[in-house]
Amino acid sequence: MIDDGIDNYETSDKISAADRVALRYADRMASAPDKIDAEIYEQLGEHYSAAEIIELGAYIGFNIGYHTFFGSLDFYPMFTPDGRLVTQEESRRIYGAQPTSHLKGPMQRATSSDEAAE
Repeated sequence: MIDDGIDNYETSDKISAADRVALRYADRMASAPDKIDAEIYEQLGEHYSAAEIIELGAYIGFNIGYHTFFGSLDFYPMFTPDGRLVTQEESRRIYGAQPTSHLKGPMQRATSSDEAAE
């Protein structure tokens, strides 16, 4: 479901209508904030209260800010997709230059490093 949320949220039958519009909102906030208009807020209002929309927007905004800040520091996640604590160098090897679905490389790279260490 997480991977559908990343790659196919608009067409996935695993994603609810409420989650789909929230993901669309997050996607627009991250990549095209000028495309956030009354229509998206109307769509959000079909599933969320005004307070929930404000909370969702604040949460998305804070996370975009955190990721932008960490990216400016060349900071990588401290944990592998399977939950192990790793160094920044190991995390960089696992996650690569761009965020991606854990099924499209990071999980395999994280588990292959376990096998190589044994």
